[in-house]
Amino acid sequence: MMDKLKIVSYKDSSYKGEGSKPFYILINPTGYSFTRKNQLNPDSAIGTSDNNLKYDKTLPSELKLEFLFDGTGVVQTNSGNKLVNKIAEKIGVKKDIFRKKAVTEQLKDFYSATGDYNGSIHKPYNVELTWGEFQYQGMLSEFTIDYKLFDNDGKPLRAVGKATFNGSVSNELGALKAKKNSPDLTHKRTVQAGDTLPLMTERIYGDSKYYLEVAKVNNLINFRQLKPGTELYFPPIEKIA
Repeated sequence: MMDKLKIVSYKDSSYKGEGSKPFYILINPTGYSFTRKNQLNPDSAIGTSDNNLKYDKTLPSELKLEFLFDGTGVVQTNSGNKLVNKIAEKIGVKKDIFRKKAVTEQLKDFYSATGDYNGSIHKPYNVELTWGEFQYQGMLSEFTIDYKLFDNDGKPLRAVGKATFNGSVSNELGALKAKKNSPDLTHKRTVQAGDTLPLMTERIYGDSKYYLEVAKVNNLINFRQLKPGTELYFPPIEKIA
């Protein structure tokens, strides 16, 4: 059986405390688009047409998906819904009662798990989308519903939801996910046999000249002889330079 795209809501960007019940997409998307953007600042000299672009920061990623919400009974996970509709037709009950309920409930459950403002946390939920090996963590930023199929009374029987999610993770989780080796972050390293403080400083900052400052931060009296197994902290450059 093919895995269904699953949406789990969480109270915050640490993705630890779950919110509402998980939402499963009835029909998996045929595809999705994923966008990453870097913010660049132009630095151009007077009289020149070309810019010397400088990297500023990486903006939150963007995920776009389309979901089909069907209430005709054709694609219901429970095939018994077709039988219910046939029975309803025989006893004179309009089938759209069942169909309309299916569409509205699917949309309601989707938005409840993703976009509704939650008073207890004062914001919509963070969400984690999982589909096979694909996983994305963020928040719903935009949701458009296109109604595609109607009955004789003008009631929608099928809808396409176009959703845009933006990546959102806590600073701690973001650092772990990215596994950054940046001089702007605090790093903890365990001394290995043969390590020297200048060598370890070179690995972290790209320059060994900060080893004296690192020795001070770690209260090292004899930094020339590091003991294997010792844990050392390498703080951001701007805090020790």
